[in-house]
Amino acid sequence: MNTIGYSNSHSYMIDLLMQQKEQLENKSVQLASTLKSQTYGGISSDSRMALELRREISNIEVYEDSNTIASIQLDLMGKSLEYMEELRSESVSAIDGNNYTLTTDGQTTSQQTAGIMLNETISQLNSEVNGYYLFGGKEASEPPVVSLDAIMDGQDGKIGLKELMKRYEDAHTGASENGRIGSGVTSPAGVPTLTLQQDNVEGFGFKISSVSASSGDVATTVTPEDLTDPLNPRGRMGTFEFNDIPQAGDTIEVELELPDGSKSVVRLTATDDPDAGEGTFLIGAGANPVQESAENAQKAFDNAISGLARTELRAVADVQAGEEFFGNHGRTDPAPKVPAADGSGYETGTDLLVDWYTGTGGSDDPRSDKVVQIDDNVRVEYGARANEPAFSEQLQNLAVFVAADFIAQNPDDAESEGVAKSYYASLAGKSDEALSFAGDRNSGIQRVASEMAVVNTTVKRTSERQQQASLTYHNTLTSLENVDETEVGVEIAVLQTSLDASFQATSILLNLTITDFLR
Repeated sequence: MNTIGYSNSHSYMIDLLMQQKEQLENKSVQLASTLKSQTYGGISSDSRMALELRREISNIEVYEDSNTIASIQLDLMGKSLEYMEELRSESVSAIDGNNYTLTTDGQTTSQQTAGIMLNETISQLNSEVNGYYLFGGKEASEPPVVSLDAIMDGQDGKIGLKELMKRYEDAHTGASENGRIGSGVTSPAGVPTLTLQQDNVEGFGFKISSVSASSGDVATTVTPEDLTDPLNPRGRMGTFEFNDIPQAGDTIEVELELPDGSKSVVRLTATDDPDAGEGTFLIGAGANPVQESAENAQKAFDNAISGLARTELRAVADVQAGEEFFGNHGRTDPAPKVPAADGSGYETGTDLLVDWYTGTGGSDDPRSDKVVQIDDNVRVEYGARANEPAFSEQLQNLAVFVAADFIAQNPDDAESEGVAKSYYASLAGKSDEALSFAGDRNSGIQRVASEMAVVNTTVKRTSERQQQASLTYHNTLTSLENVDETEVGVEIAVLQTSLDASFQATSILLNLTITDFLR
């Protein structure tokens, strides 16, 4: 006799309902979380790829912040470099050697304009991003360049640029303002002889390169220096022996070497015109015309050399002071040379000048001061120091010109004013030349800007590549881990319908009696 498996049917229906209920709950969780599974075990073979993709995305996120900061810093640095280059270019036009126009404060109009550009350059070198000073090297938490007042006038008992320039001027021009070239006329063996002798204490002043004469009436000789007797050292000498009366049109000359290696020739032409003016000496016409000619030549040399000392030599001294103050770019001896106040030699101290730059020092590559890893296999270097030649040379050339005193010693004297104008023209010319880069030559700032532009391009391209990779990784990860919400919604609807039907079937089955079954 067959029996009805009521108990088995009941168990089967209950299991079916539980399975459908569990499926519905899983689909509901998927719809709410948009994930196929709450664990990687639920996506079986795709789990390894999903984990790898998440690791790659995590790596990119680690570099994202550093790349953003680096890009911001490089963008601002690029703008600062661009502006400083504009200042350099504009200063070339502003510094006009022919525009000697003094203002009420004693500066020329060109100096005032250059002063504004100098202030702006210092401001750019003190640029910072969120507390990091872009041109301060590694230790970049403070402005790397001190104030303009400190540079010019010194601070904390240390010498500023103005004082250093004055010391170099005094040391090179000498107490007599003749560039340390002494002169005299003697008559050994009855031959009037004009002697020019250098007094190069510690290398200050002019050096006599050569002497010459156009006529055989004047014999010339150069005698080397003699330092064998330290108590009586003798500088190099140039002599002119006047063997006869010079003829009108005859010339004598001395070639002088300046501290920067440049040379200047002082040439005198013999004349019988008392009013002939500069560049001439009067031929003697008295009882001893040869002796008088030599003495007149001495006076003319003294005037010419003194004028050269107060103008061209003074300008060279200013430039040398600027080089010592701002770093004498590339020198082997890092200690600056500071002349004694009395011009007798150099000071022995090594910490006499104000420290205009307070950032990272050293001879290593400034770019290595700032190293940023922007990808697993890519790192960039973009450190910068305000004392690099590209920046310090611009500061130097602007500051020396701004610091110079172009006021005539005697403003009411035409000769004194002429010396002041000549000195102004000489220093303006040197400053203008140092700031100019003609043709296809790039300035130091342009070279640094090019380096930074390459680094910035690398950072931006790496960031773009990472963003594209991250987007691809996210899209792939979405296909592996996420569900199609529309599809899941349909499945939930189907499951709900199926579950309702199963409930009804189960309810009918559980309410059956033997009588109902037999019907």
